[in-house]
Amino acid sequence: MARRDAFEESMREIGLTVKPEFIVQGDHRLEGGKLAFQKLHQLREQPTALLCSNDMTAIGVMRQAFELGIAVPQQLSVVGFDDIRLAQFVLPALTTIQMSQGELARLAFHALLEDTQKEHTTPAGTEYLLTTHLVLRESTHLVNKRFMRPKR
Repeated sequence: MARRDAFEESMREIGLTVKPEFIVQGDHRLEGGKLAFQKLHQLREQPTALLCSNDMTAIGVMRQAFELGIAVPQQLSVVGFDDIRLAQFVLPALTTIQMSQGELARLAFHALLEDTQKEHTTPAGTEYLLTTHLVLRESTHLVNKRFMRPKR
């Protein structure tokens, strides 16, 4: 839910809206990605790009797109999240959002430590900033058009 909320907020910040029917809940597995894309594929208006909650879901989306004859990235750009090792080996290689597992562990440790030392919890909770990086690969159309250098 946090990733979905952050995505929707980012879209609002750049002046774009997200159609509610384009937000599909999955189960963060390959099968969930396939099922989610089947639902999206039944819509009258088709999305041209998808940001998935994790890489396994994105790989499932890419598999279902292949089975439906939809070319990634020519007809559908796909972005995952987590940069699992498999992401660089699927075809086309998956563009993904990378986050440091070490940094995540450090933040979780500090959050747990702070929580045990607090006398009172805050109703809204505490936010922690985790730095992420976009890893551009071949599953996004703009990467292929603008950012990839021609082979010599």
